[in-house]
Amino acid sequence: MKQLVELKSQKESFNKLNTELIFVFREESLGVDGLKKIREKHDPPFTLALDYRKKSSAGYSPTPMTFHNYVIDSQSVIRHVIDGDLRQRAKPAALISALKAIGSVGK
Repeated sequence: MKQLVELKSQKESFNKLNTELIFVFREESLGVDGLKKIREKHDPPFTLALDYRKKSSAGYSPTPMTFHNYVIDSQSVIRHVIDGDLRQRAKPAALISALKAIGSVGK
């Protein structure tokens, strides 16, 4: 949840970059009910998704305990991968830097 809170704190920075954040949970054991509780508690300004069985997300973090973050452009092309693990996830500054590098400002 720490990353979710950190990303929420930078909402305005992401808005200025015309960015849509999608936060995919793979380890939420309570399923959709768990996502509802997270939404109620943290009120994130971005999309929450669930891939509990890891059908779609497995290819993005194929080894156990990897929590990579992907910067995907408007054409659905992965432009940056920011590695992460259970304890160390991408910081908002790293994501913002990657977004700026692909020129998403003002688009």
